[in-house]
Amino acid sequence: MLCGMNIVDPILFQAKLNPAAPAICVPGAARPLISYGRLERTIHNIGRVALSAGLARGQVAAIHVTDKIFHAALILGLARIGVVTMSARSRSFPPEIGVDAVIVDAPAAYQNAKRVVVADQGGWMDGGDGVPLDDPRLTSAGGDDLCRITLTSGSTGDPRGIPFTHRLVMERNARLAFTRDTRFQVCARFYCDLGFATDPGFRDLLRLLYKGGTIFYYGEDPESLVQGLTLYQVQGMMASPEGLSEYLKFYDAYPNVACGLDHIITQGAAMPRALSQHVRARMCANLSSTYGATETGGITIGPAHIIAETPGAAGYVTPGAEVEIVDDGDQPLPFGSEGRVRLRTAQMVGGYYGDPPEGRHVFRDGWFYPGDVGVLHPDGMLIILGRERALLNFGGDKVRAEIVEGVLMTHESVAHAAVFTHADALGVAKLWAAVVTRSQADDDALRRHCAQALGPTFAPAHFVVVESLPLTEGGKLDRARLAALIGKARP
Repeated sequence: MLCGMNIVDPILFQAKLNPAAPAICVPGAARPLISYGRLERTIHNIGRVALSAGLARGQVAAIHVTDKIFHAALILGLARIGVVTMSARSRSFPPEIGVDAVIVDAPAAYQNAKRVVVADQGGWMDGGDGVPLDDPRLTSAGGDDLCRITLTSGSTGDPRGIPFTHRLVMERNARLAFTRDTRFQVCARFYCDLGFATDPGFRDLLRLLYKGGTIFYYGEDPESLVQGLTLYQVQGMMASPEGLSEYLKFYDAYPNVACGLDHIITQGAAMPRALSQHVRARMCANLSSTYGATETGGITIGPAHIIAETPGAAGYVTPGAEVEIVDDGDQPLPFGSEGRVRLRTAQMVGGYYGDPPEGRHVFRDGWFYPGDVGVLHPDGMLIILGRERALLNFGGDKVRAEIVEGVLMTHESVAHAAVFTHADALGVAKLWAAVVTRSQADDDALRRHCAQALGPTFAPAHFVVVESLPLTEGGKLDRARLAALIGKARP
């Protein structure tokens, strides 16, 4: 009798139905494609090699390899034998997680990990006959067994582990019917620009493979990617607004290259109005933006042509999600009131792995507090005004960083902006702005532009022009790294 619940089972089922179909494609990579049949054999090979290397069910393995197909295969092969996987972003891990092994493609030292296992593609992916393990106890899993830990720092400021069971992963994938554009439901070929370390990057991998589709990832260069998107007639794309702006640059540089995408979904940050208009005109008219948290799953979605007209608009609250705006005492506020945002879904986690103290502040009374400030309208439109921790203070005058950034991005020469404070030689905090420009920008003109809208107090004293802003793997602005950009400032 076949029983149990394992997140890999639906993929192995698809491999039986159509083994020759492409499963994962990375245009331009050394190994650009793997079929379902080959992926099935690879999953079994990795499971067998991992067991011989001493990995066991219930252990936590962090994966830190660069090849995307190998990385994805490791996630699936280890999950198949009950190993809890985590895609590493750095060489250190939160101490409360207890990483049993780090699987790497090159030797390196890691903090808070018991051992390092060097895995070569030939030995782990191809070194075996691809026959399933004959002991069902090695591959059976209960729905409430852990299978995945995703690191996030969006709410606490420090990396924390979010635990997922097999059941929760499958329930979240099922709920994508409400948290994605309707075109995504019938999409069989999808490109994801977010890494495996992010919740959307991991879930999109499973979602496409569960229905026998093909998931695409970035390879070596944009030319190979665009050729691959055209060759395979890729239908949809998931990217952060910053990432999307990079693809827009390519299409602008090659006006004769048509973009055949049917729909684009953005996540990780608010969609600037100018970027929204440009993308819809040059790449794809069907553009939507989503808002959510790794802790809760997707919360809102909205068509870009609607939400781009309202600063901070995150989209409409989706079925199955609850959003409340509360005051400092956690009391619900009426529609249209500004306050703290709190979220709740049936698929949310109850806390961080290992129960660190920071988690008890953001998980309270059955709600998750993401650290956002916002407004909820009666029609279900959620407006995100900024982050509680992004409040700028100058001698008692306070303003949210997002407000200054929004003003800067209304200037015709500014594509993206991020503001931050940095102390001068006397220890006095000064307001800086890092900007990604469309055309040459004059500091005085930008300063006057801000002063006209916000007053001179909140006009940046210094500007630094950069090619891109520092982002987390989830596509959100990494404010902790902004001060490091000062060395690139104009003389």
